[in-house]
Amino acid sequence: MTRSAYPRAVSIVVTAFLAAACTGSETDAPIGPGTQAYTPPAEVLNATVIWSADPGIDLFDSFPTLTRAAEEALEVATKAGVENSYPGFDEAVTDDRIRDLYFRVTASRGTMIYGTLYRHILEIVPTDTGFISYVCESFKDYARERDGKYNSSRSRTGNLQTITFISNDLDYRPPNTDPSKPTATTTAAPLSVPASPPVWQAPEDNLFRGWTVNLNPTGDSHNERCAPWIATIDPDAPVERTTVTTDEPPETLPAYPGWSRYRL
Repeated sequence: MTRSAYPRAVSIVVTAFLAAACTGSETDAPIGPGTQAYTPPAEVLNATVIWSADPGIDLFDSFPTLTRAAEEALEVATKAGVENSYPGFDEAVTDDRIRDLYFRVTASRGTMIYGTLYRHILEIVPTDTGFISYVCESFKDYARERDGKYNSSRSRTGNLQTITFISNDLDYRPPNTDPSKPTATTTAAPLSVPASPPVWQAPEDNLFRGWTVNLNPTGDSHNERCAPWIATIDPDAPVERTTVTTDEPPETLPAYPGWSRYRL
């Protein structure tokens, strides 16, 4: 089966990538000589993640940055084991039920993934102990390799992942929000120099220090919330979830916004 092209989505990504110019608030340090930096495992190196967000959510603010790290770390953990995922992620996920659901050894462990994962932060809700992130997921240009074939999944609704972040600081106070202030706009990413070909990007440092991460199971009941976003990147997506099998892997686009260690 021939894969469909999505020129509008690619155009948006490329435009955002080329227009990037100023720094945000993420704090992972650049790679320096002699640094023992975290290296993503082979299972994910042929894939990348492209992020977007609803208006008012800055991908470089602390809560969205932590959200991006957790979502990406979960993908790595399910494919290569949580012990090979982002620094600190293994320690941050403490609930045994969640660990058994996501981290137990299954047939997908060791599966090589290819292409581009699309993630969209739909909403971030502050709580008395931290915050809850609602993230839409699309797998239209993402494939798992099996027996020389590449399997992608498409649907009109995608997946909705809910992640709860709980501060380990007993004196934690939610950030003050002033309704009189204008809504923040998303900061453009610093110009990044992608690898050739693009590879999976990951933060160097432990971004989960001081946090407990609860990963709520995905379900179909709330996936309709993601349908408007899916329509912007995959307008021809089928109503029912459909597996597309091809002989060639999907295209791997440069990660966006990626992580500062990969930028100039």
